[in-house]
Amino acid sequence: MKKLFCIIFLCFTALFTAGAGYVGTLPNVDGEFSYLKKEVSENSIAPFSVEEPDKQNVSKLKPIPRGDDNYIDIIIKKDKTSQYINDINSVIIILEKLRKCMNTDNDIQKFNAIISNLMDNVSYIREEYKDKPESNYLSYERIYQLSKLASDTAKFRMNGQAAAKYLPYTSSENIYTKENLDQKLEALLTNVNETIFILKNLE
Repeated sequence: MKKLFCIIFLCFTALFTAGAGYVGTLPNVDGEFSYLKKEVSENSIAPFSVEEPDKQNVSKLKPIPRGDDNYIDIIIKKDKTSQYINDINSVIIILEKLRKCMNTDNDIQKFNAIISNLMDNVSYIREEYKDKPESNYLSYERIYQLSKLASDTAKFRMNGQAAAKYLPYTSSENIYTKENLDQKLEALLTNVNETIFILKNLE
């Protein structure tokens, strides 16, 4: 009976006190804690914008030219750091100097100095790559042949200067005529141009 009475009493109490709470006005605490709101607001701002730079940069990016054969060959397939290519590039520079010399003043001292430099570089490449796959390249054999031709032409030219002191220009024994020298220089220049083309298109 006591249990039943307690239950009924609790039910009536809950019914009459439902929704009851503090009666009165709450104090205004915004002023007291306004500094905290300011700090949170300032700290929540990112030091830089994440979205804006992306929007700007994306518009400037160019799509990868997957369909461009040059892109595939140069960027993807080729080893741009190959030491052989670097060495060949040195030969290209020498050959371009030789071509310029032959097409302009054709100074014999400059001509001989460039050919001497060419022979040194070719000799180094022949020795460095003789037992490596590069020795099978067309460029490897081509620069050797050109080096020999350049050396022979330089010797012919030097011998011609020496022979001119002892043999008459019209002598049948004099092979170092201007016509013969011009033929050799023309053949050398043709080979220089062809070799530069081969080296610049090295696979």
